[in-house]
Amino acid sequence: MLKGIRQRTIGNYGLLLAIFVGFFLLHYQGYVSLWVVLIGSSLATGIAAWLTAQRLIAPVEQITQIAQDMAGGILDNEIRVEGEGELDDLAWSINFMARELKENLANITEERNRARAILNSMADGVIALDKYGRVILLNPVVENIFKVKEKECIGNILIKVIRNYELEQLFNRALYSLQPTLVNDLQVLTPEPRLLRIHITPLKGANGRKMGVVCLMRDVTEQKRLEQIRTEFVANVSHELRTPLTSINGFLETLLDGAIDNPKVARNFLEIMNGESKRLSRLIDDLLKLSSLEDKKSSLNKQPVNLKELICETVKMLSARAQEKGIALTMAIPDDLPEVPGERGFLEQVLINLLDNAVKYTLSGGIIEIGALVNGKEIKVYVADTGIGIPEESLPRVFERFYRVDKARSRDMGGTGLGLAISKHIVEAHGGKIEVESDQEGSTFSFILPR
Repeated sequence: MLKGIRQRTIGNYGLLLAIFVGFFLLHYQGYVSLWVVLIGSSLATGIAAWLTAQRLIAPVEQITQIAQDMAGGILDNEIRVEGEGELDDLAWSINFMARELKENLANITEERNRARAILNSMADGVIALDKYGRVILLNPVVENIFKVKEKECIGNILIKVIRNYELEQLFNRALYSLQPTLVNDLQVLTPEPRLLRIHITPLKGANGRKMGVVCLMRDVTEQKRLEQIRTEFVANVSHELRTPLTSINGFLETLLDGAIDNPKVARNFLEIMNGESKRLSRLIDDLLKLSSLEDKKSSLNKQPVNLKELICETVKMLSARAQEKGIALTMAIPDDLPEVPGERGFLEQVLINLLDNAVKYTLSGGIIEIGALVNGKEIKVYVADTGIGIPEESLPRVFERFYRVDKARSRDMGGTGLGLAISKHIVEAHGGKIEVESDQEGSTFSFILPR
């Protein structure tokens, strides 16, 4: 292409030279004057210059300008020239290249958006560093864990983004050794303690050159907490079952050794064994009920429930025990308390559990108030007592299975340690939530149900 343009340019200059030589020969032979030679040569030069500008210089300038625009990312403009055939071919080639670049950029952008969508939808955190240890990518999970923003972190070294020396050392080790790193449980403060499972993979380029590292981090805090609760649950179940069984076995051995011949002693032992067996039966029933609720195998048969009537019946049921301890039971229930959809038997059990606990842990002369409030589309039922209260550190755990604030005292009062856990699952199965507030002046348990 350039060869053809070069040949035509040389031909144009050769033609001009021939015109000059022709005019000078005519002047030398006396056919034309010097002025005619100058005027004719100037005219020929001007025409040649105009043709060159129109067919070569102007198209080249247009091609140059649009090529610079394309280099700046503007790929929508196309070159439209009317010049030499070779320039037309060049313009067509550049236009074709621009269309291909535009299509490739669209594909790259689509792939990048797809990759970003995948990263944003991942449940695990992803951090990518370049070969210099600077952050090049964070996904929203990492932003949520460490309370940072990706835009503020890009280009910074890791220690400026995440203030954790051990995590930085893991990244550096993987970056410089080019070997994967796996850490099962790394504790970080974010600001509350979290356990992270870290897997760092180095990125290698051509010839094994390091390009950076990618870290996949999974928050296993909740998983570890559930494993701990499961372990404690198994230990507690074993202990709770073993205690009455050991007592029953001990009294049986004593009776078999001859105590059965003493009617008074035998009856006393049998009464104790009867109480332990009933306690064991209650514990097993509660475990089965809790298991059924957790597995959602018990489908609720929801019907309109008159909460005011249910509360009054529950108070009447436990009023005798309250009077024996010298505890005053009061009610604060609006007359127009609306009905709620639910299963009456389950809701009655929640009220009995809460009120029974209030009676157990309120001293003589105390007051228990059970009431209800209507708040928009929700109804709140509460049981407030002036009892011994619950320590602040125990409040988050009172709804756990077998958790007791005072283990010895709770067991002496006949509780299985499952009442509040069962109540929580019943309320949540009804689409509500259960809460507790406590201080030295008493405790307030409340549950909220949707209307």
